[in-house]
Amino acid sequence: MKVEVIKTGINGEGIAYIDHTPVFIPQVLVGEVVDIEIVDKQKRFMHGKLKRILKKSPKRVLPPCKIQARCGGCPLMIADYDAQLEAKQALLRQSLIKYAQIDPKLIRPIIGSEVQLGYRNQCKLPCAMVDRRLTTGMYMANSNYFEAVEYCAVHEQGLEQIRHKIVEVLNAHHLRAYDYHNKSGIRTVIIRGFDHAYQACIVSGEEPLSKECIADLMEIDGLVSLWQSYHTVKKTTDMFGKKMIHLGGAKQLHMKFDHLELKLSPRSFFQLNTKQAQHLYHVVADLVGDNNELIVEAYSGIGAISLYLKDKAKEIIGIEEVKDAVVNANENALINGAEHVSFLCADAADKLSYLSKTRKIDTLVVDPPRSGLDDAMLYCILKSKIKQIIYVSCNPATLGKNLAILKERYEVKVIQPIDMFPQTQHVESVILIVRK
Repeated sequence: MKVEVIKTGINGEGIAYIDHTPVFIPQVLVGEVVDIEIVDKQKRFMHGKLKRILKKSPKRVLPPCKIQARCGGCPLMIADYDAQLEAKQALLRQSLIKYAQIDPKLIRPIIGSEVQLGYRNQCKLPCAMVDRRLTTGMYMANSNYFEAVEYCAVHEQGLEQIRHKIVEVLNAHHLRAYDYHNKSGIRTVIIRGFDHAYQACIVSGEEPLSKECIADLMEIDGLVSLWQSYHTVKKTTDMFGKKMIHLGGAKQLHMKFDHLELKLSPRSFFQLNTKQAQHLYHVVADLVGDNNELIVEAYSGIGAISLYLKDKAKEIIGIEEVKDAVVNANENALINGAEHVSFLCADAADKLSYLSKTRKIDTLVVDPPRSGLDDAMLYCILKSKIKQIIYVSCNPATLGKNLAILKERYEVKVIQPIDMFPQTQHVESVILIVRK
């Protein structure tokens, strides 16, 4: 069946139309004419499989990854970088118009990434047995099919080297992939690193790694922090287990970020693209403005944004529910001489509700997960008298839905998209929202 691709979907796939019904087609670009096979037909949409390209886009490129089509993690890797940025700008515009009727003139041009490959500072890869060897890789979307990842083009080079060396050691000690029936084996390998220093966490069943295995892992050049996590819950979005055990090296990973010195524990969140994170924080700082009495940051993580804003207010309070991150954040405030910046371990909506009733908040900074702000947080904001909000979003759809609600009391002033994740469909945005 011959169709023309009209636009890009939220998962990076192409969208064509048959009798006004959208057809989602992976591995195609806007403007291409393609021959497809319909593989799934629903009442309001269809899924198509690419058979051949009849008219190729001039923006199509050969992806620098041999499993790009099967992995699915980098759907825009088939397009040149300018086309990727155009697609992301369009995705953001579509979502904000669809869900919140936002004037697209408020959306600034997207800030591209200087580095489009080898930018990612962390990997979280599940394990499986391939040819009787423990292997790290990816499960294909909506399936149980495991694809071994020999090399990932978006991972930082040192990260890839550490990953392979860790897997070599685990295989040398005859460790196997996790067995859900026996609740034993290696489940996931999680690694993060900055400036050639790396922290690894081996997520497994409830059996400790041997002393010999730990010693061999700690011999890996560049591995400065080693943890193990026991994780036997079958259905969960959390890759870490509840029990965390420090095995060797430093307990925390140290990094220099612009003018800040930061410490991170394995569970603590930090932006995956370090260089672009600096652009992101610069935008946040510019939009916050000067001479704030009190800034509150919800979902504050290790406190990087709050500390980046330390000269913007007399007092800054961060709220985060992950205990390890809060410990890191308060240590980071001390390291960076920010006595007026403090962090609380609490539910963001509950603590913000209390603070907004007892304190005058000039600026609220929120950097929520992909699911966006929940109902409790939205209700709290609408009932407050917070002057302005800086919303850092990683999901245009949930951003649009949240803004549709916040528009009742607040006015959107600036929307600045930033490409934190080249080759993927994801787009980060910083939004300035001012109380009416």
